[in-house]
Amino acid sequence: MPRTHRRAARGVAVAAAVALVGIACSSSNPASSQSGSGSTVISPSTAAAFADPLATCLATWPLRDRIALLVWPGAYTDNWDEVVTTVRDLHVGGVLLMKVGDAFVDELGLHLAALEELSAHGLLIATDEEGGDVQRLRALDPMPSQEQMSQESAEDRAAILDRHAQVIAAAGIDVVLGPIVDVRPVVGDDPLGAGRLFIGDPQQVAALGAEYVAEWQRAGMLPVLKHFPGHGGASADTHAELATTPPLDAIRSFDLVPFAQLATSGAAVMVGHLNVPGLTDGQPASMSAAAIALLRELGYGDALVVSDALGMDAIGIPVADAAVLSVQAGVDVVIFTGISDTLAVIDAIELALNDGLLTTAEIDDSALRVARLLEADERPCVAV
Repeated sequence: MPRTHRRAARGVAVAAAVALVGIACSSSNPASSQSGSGSTVISPSTAAAFADPLATCLATWPLRDRIALLVWPGAYTDNWDEVVTTVRDLHVGGVLLMKVGDAFVDELGLHLAALEELSAHGLLIATDEEGGDVQRLRALDPMPSQEQMSQESAEDRAAILDRHAQVIAAAGIDVVLGPIVDVRPVVGDDPLGAGRLFIGDPQQVAALGAEYVAEWQRAGMLPVLKHFPGHGGASADTHAELATTPPLDAIRSFDLVPFAQLATSGAAVMVGHLNVPGLTDGQPASMSAAAIALLRELGYGDALVVSDALGMDAIGIPVADAAVLSVQAGVDVVIFTGISDTLAVIDAIELALNDGLLTTAEIDDSALRVARLLEADERPCVAV
């Protein structure tokens, strides 16, 4: 379903949506950031690369607002006032919808529509919808886990996916963090557990992943494949510690296969906190320029690249510091579950740029990828 149709399907007038959160809708331009940073200077090389109207418009924004497009904090409905304030004042490009309280379920679409209206440039709403235990919108439409879905007939699987995609798209979801296309190890336990992985070899995982991708896209949402370069054979769960995968030479013919086969699907990719011997030199892939370069070489040349959540124990450093390292490595969007970290993350990226650890061109490349999604979401850039 195109975004125009699913937003209409919410049946929400803007005035009613704004009244729901009890505040007036912002009518400010993205360039009217309250951050105090008014810089709109871009490098000659970046200006030369701006070949379309959206990019030209984006170049007029304050640098800090372009940085904010890369920053997507977690949003919990039991702390919605802080979510509202963050979106309105910090101009983030998206939020990661986490736990949805019972009081929010029936009017979730209203709340999300109101939240989007608070942003001068629009807002992307992302969430985890793998099915099974990792499903933020289970109350709207329960879906089996990926393991269970592997065992359904193709017809039943398509019907389940189609129904679920329509439900969550109508609620206002733009970006689905899934499917998982990590491949189960041939020997040993699944490090993720909870039935999160498809059953099958790399080719079967790629085929199943393609079905999810197609359904999310058909409903107007962006799917995000995870967890590159492959968590299935990793030594641990990255929620608890940095995990090590088999060496690069070994994963080329196994873990990387689904990612390679889905490179032209139009999906985005989440990079995991995974150390890959022969590739990342002890660093998590989410902070490794070599890992991001490999992903781009597989065929994701202009795809959106997203970090795994930066507050996980695999990282072991403050979220703001981790965000800088991820952006330096080539990640486009950094996500984290603590919305209170948002200002510190934006500040840290801006400081790294001022200190020469990042370039304006790098920020602009990533900001443009996010802005293109916002433009597709009917919130075109407004030139100043």
